Amino acid sequence: MLLQSFAGTKLFTQEIQIKAIPYPMHFDIKPKDFQIKGDNELVISAAGNTNLFTSPDGGFEQNTAPKLLFRPGSDFIFTSKIQTEFKAPSWDAGVLLVYNDPKHYAKFCFENDYTGQPRVVSVVCNETGDDCNSIAVDKKEVFYRIIGSAGKNSFSFYHSADGKNWYLIRSFKLDKFDNIQIGFSAQSPIGKECKVVFSNIDLQQKKPADWWKGE
Repeated sequence: MLLQSFAGTKLFTQEIQIKAIPYPMHFDIKPKDFQIKGDNELVISAAGNTNLFTSPDGGFEQNTAPKLLFRPGSDFIFTSKIQTEFKAPSWDAGVLLVYNDPKHYAKFCFENDYTGQPRVVSVVCNETGDDCNSIAVDKKEVFYRIIGSAGKNSFSFYHSADGKNWYLIRSFKLDKFDNIQIGFSAQSPIGKECKVVFSNIDLQQKKPADWWKGE
């Protein structure tokens, strides 16, 4: 696999294909490991000290988490089931991502929070980030969905326990959207490794019939 140096990390130059995603994908930062299984399953293992976050006060910034990205069409519904292998006391996460650049992105995390509770967590970064802890999850897996319009710079995050009934978590815009990509990420800020299984991956190139219901 061809690699090149990039800002102290490793940039994948090889295109990666998943049948459920009709676009070429690439890692911007080298994962510890990854696998593609069948038509719609992906496994990403992030090494330790990996994160994508800029604190609200701008005093902390880290962009070391591997991100597997692709450019969607203008209107899309992007869905995946996420299983995160929580090993560290806090902040291991599997992530669906909207990414323009290291200062403008939004990540939708299935994460163990600062108390160790698996939780729906989201971050929207416009130069600096916020940090929103939402619904506690008592299962080992969740379903996440992003509905977006890259052309209109409008995005929404949804959570589901069963992949059928969706609950709106938040909607937002990014201050820059000239290079919008979406995709998958994993992180382990204080751990040694975080393995994440993304399955039931689905991409629909359309507007939702009912925005509130996420479908």
